[in-house]
Amino acid sequence: MDTPSQFLKTFLIAYLLLNSILGWGQQVANVPQAFDAISLEPEVILINNRIKVPHRNGHFQGVQHIIKNGAEKLLVSGSSRSKAYVLQIDLNSRTSESLIPLMKDPFRHAGGIQVSEPYLIVGIEDNIIKTTSRVCLYNYQNNELTNALPSVTIGREGEPKRQTAGASGLLAIEDGFLSIVANWDSRNWDFYHIKPKSGKQQLLYSFTAPTEWGGYQAINLLKDHTSIYALGFYKKGSLATADLILVSKRGPFEPIMEKVDTKSFNCKNGADFNSAVGLQVNSKGKLVIWSTQADPAKKITINKFSQP
Repeated sequence: MDTPSQFLKTFLIAYLLLNSILGWGQQVANVPQAFDAISLEPEVILINNRIKVPHRNGHFQGVQHIIKNGAEKLLVSGSSRSKAYVLQIDLNSRTSESLIPLMKDPFRHAGGIQVSEPYLIVGIEDNIIKTTSRVCLYNYQNNELTNALPSVTIGREGEPKRQTAGASGLLAIEDGFLSIVANWDSRNWDFYHIKPKSGKQQLLYSFTAPTEWGGYQAINLLKDHTSIYALGFYKKGSLATADLILVSKRGPFEPIMEKVDTKSFNCKNGADFNSAVGLQVNSKGKLVIWSTQADPAKKITINKFSQP
């Protein structure tokens, strides 16, 4: 029989391994060093797609890596003329698995997304009138995403382009989650503190991005032992570009919002950072960037940029 100390040791090892596998908290040892180390050249992955994916007046918008039931998958958000959706891809078989409708007209545009275990955050907007959006947190592990029934919904309304939700990020913190929601072309960023179990959410801070910052397609959050950062992805001319932004020190949220680094990546086979793009911290604590082509086809190109 195990002694209490042996049981505790076994429990802690299992807990740490599970959190490592799930990428809990999106934490690396040193964010600027990890960002600098990501390869500029991708691994190209081709996905067999037999699903009819709606894309008229829209395209793929965000991508995130998840592990569900022990299997590696990608979630790809998208927009169309009539509905917002997520396409689920199985990386083992390299095939598309299912199309998950989220909302219908006028909430037809699902933007950049992020996973912070066990939740997926998706901003869904009216991209025609541009006055309203819904920011949704889905526990994808218990099938809230499959059923399109979010744990938390933040309603946003205002003047055109101000309260849209084209890019959203989510980060586990000590007391819930820190969320970022960026509006049209990511000109304004709103930070929220969200407690999914109680459904509570609070607006912490609104930030107007400098004019020289990119019109980010996706904004993902991550942290190291001292600070919280955001990665903003966009296309600058013909270059797939990512900006590293220092958001705050750890502890009480005190916004800094300073761009500290920029890198351009060599996308291949039609993938780019103006289509679906997103960040992962893998089981080894390394950074990975995923990107796709703009539109669904029988073959969907995935680019995977990894840190050695």
